[in-house]
Amino acid sequence: MATQKQINIPPVLVLFFFFCAFLFSHHKAGEVTTIRAGDELNSTSQLVSENGNFTLGFFTIPTTNYTYLGIWYTGDDQARKVWVANPNAPLVNNTGAVKIDNVTGRLVITGGGRSIVNVSTEGSVNSSVTLEDTGNFAMTDQTDNRVLWDSFDYPCNVLLPGMKLGYNLTSGRNWILTSWLSGDIAASGAFTLSWEATSSESKELVMRRRSELYWTSGRLDNQTFEFMVMLNAPFSEYSYRLSDVYSDEVKYFSFNAVDGNTPMWTLTPDGQILDGDSSFYIKPFEFCYGYQSDNGCLADSDLPVCRSQNDKQHSACEEQSVWLIFDFEPVSGLHMSAFVPPIDSTIQRS
Repeated sequence: MATQKQINIPPVLVLFFFFCAFLFSHHKAGEVTTIRAGDELNSTSQLVSENGNFTLGFFTIPTTNYTYLGIWYTGDDQARKVWVANPNAPLVNNTGAVKIDNVTGRLVITGGGRSIVNVSTEGSVNSSVTLEDTGNFAMTDQTDNRVLWDSFDYPCNVLLPGMKLGYNLTSGRNWILTSWLSGDIAASGAFTLSWEATSSESKELVMRRRSELYWTSGRLDNQTFEFMVMLNAPFSEYSYRLSDVYSDEVKYFSFNAVDGNTPMWTLTPDGQILDGDSSFYIKPFEFCYGYQSDNGCLADSDLPVCRSQNDKQHSACEEQSVWLIFDFEPVSGLHMSAFVPPIDSTIQRS
């Protein structure tokens, strides 16, 4: 009868196997999901949500050299940003880092060894912040699992499935989209998109341009809006299940995605709403020129001096629509009232 030969494995090799198994069972530096007290995410590291849906990290826009902390779909070939932490306070180099401040407990962007941007409005020294598979970036108090702050409460220019547009009458929270200043500058732009529910029967999306009424979706009815006829069209790659809540405490609109790999609605710098593939407009693609009242456009009694009826192109107006926007309130956790010059994170500040 054959006997089994005993194999002696050197103890050093056993320890090596255990070490490899430990590394394999834990995320690498660029694949962690959570920042905890004492951790620091630098410009070469990223967070990746548990199932890999979303990535968070620093990115630099080549045309401006502005650096931001943002979130994007991991599988998006274009890496379109769905949320930006510092839209109105970009860095001018890619040497920033993000961490939980050991004094205030807030999530901060640091540079030159100092905190230069508060990302979260709340914090705790016992907190952690996690990138979730929904795209939400949520800070939780580890002592009682209470959510202190999350990015879904501070939307930028993109609405993701599960995000809200509307308002909480109890807390005073408003959920509003704000366009970028331009395709290369994430600062607050000229357009906002909000949910306005004046009654249980009158609920619609409203777009404003420099605080003035610009466009309305018409009422929500049977999974579409009166002036968003392309939404859920048969030939669209994306299908959305629309919902809203109307109560004494909250009034908001939301959607879930049925189809599509990168579902989102993007409010563009020129006042359009793009579908997830960035090539399909889900609101009428023509601009509202201030004198018509069709397709949801709202007539303006005071036309700009550079525009007259039936005039649909004017470079001076286009230039104004891009640059004269600094009176807008940013909708992020930064509490800044205007775009500020980019921050050089290598400069020590007293």
